[in-house]
Amino acid sequence: MDSHDMMSMSYQPPLSLTVLGSIFIGIAGLISLFITQDIIRRKGWRSMMGVMIPVYILNALYLGPLTLWTYWNYGRPTLPDDTKGIQSMSHHHDKTEDAEKPSPTMESHTEHDMSGHQHTLEEDHGMDHSKMEHGTMDHSKMNHHSKISHAQMHGGVDRPMFATVTVAVCHCGTGCLLGDLIGEWIVFGTYAKINGREIWVEFLLGYAFALVIGIFFQYWSIAPMSGEYGWKTVVRAAKADFLSLSFFEIGLFGWMAIFQFAIFGEKLPMDGVVYWWMMQIGMFLGHWTAFPINYWLIKEEIKEPCA
Repeated sequence: MDSHDMMSMSYQPPLSLTVLGSIFIGIAGLISLFITQDIIRRKGWRSMMGVMIPVYILNALYLGPLTLWTYWNYGRPTLPDDTKGIQSMSHHHDKTEDAEKPSPTMESHTEHDMSGHQHTLEEDHGMDHSKMEHGTMDHSKMNHHSKISHAQMHGGVDRPMFATVTVAVCHCGTGCLLGDLIGEWIVFGTYAKINGREIWVEFLLGYAFALVIGIFFQYWSIAPMSGEYGWKTVVRAAKADFLSLSFFEIGLFGWMAIFQFAIFGEKLPMDGVVYWWMMQIGMFLGHWTAFPINYWLIKEEIKEPCA
């Protein structure tokens, strides 16, 4: 441990920054806990795409209110209604049986309607099928928009493109969050450095872990939506996540360089509240630097829009 490390360990940021950092991290933590309990209470694993559960929970740690808004309006599962459904079936069981018994009047009407229906079918048999061909939809246009349209629906409610792109960015954001957490603590425990600076190791490890984890999350987003599993989807996930994650890290790493070098002069200890508040701000900025590229990836159908 050199003199720089000793200085970093002895440095104490202003109390006001510690209080502010505690407030921001605390609010984000409460939002994450709320989403977690809401998913558990609603048994979200029954109806949600599995990968979305950790995505919402983890992204709330830095995207707070925006994650809550997206989850609440476009990702929240409905309450389980099994008991109510069983009671309703039992209550109407007898009525259903009575309703299924045809009355004499119904039988006479049924015979009359069937004869009319048969006559109509005979007339329609000679219909010109060229009209059907003329009215057939352009399947290439349907395929161009089908994936985006499907992903922009949740519970029968249209999801705006803003929310669709937000969810897409959150996938790579989850990988970045976990990857940087792992990388940061490895550097903290090993004092690893490049050219006497820990930040370069943090960048390398954070990016590497984030890419691996991000591809994992991206794979389990693309595969269930497309129905294709295997190496082809792994490659597709890697292509989509490489661009998305790289643009995310531009915002995060750029802010890390600013607060490490320009604001705190590399004195801010990593095991303090202010450091992780700075990281929270960096991930928030990373979300927005990754937003435009995710919009393009979805429009070009390189990245699967997520449910």
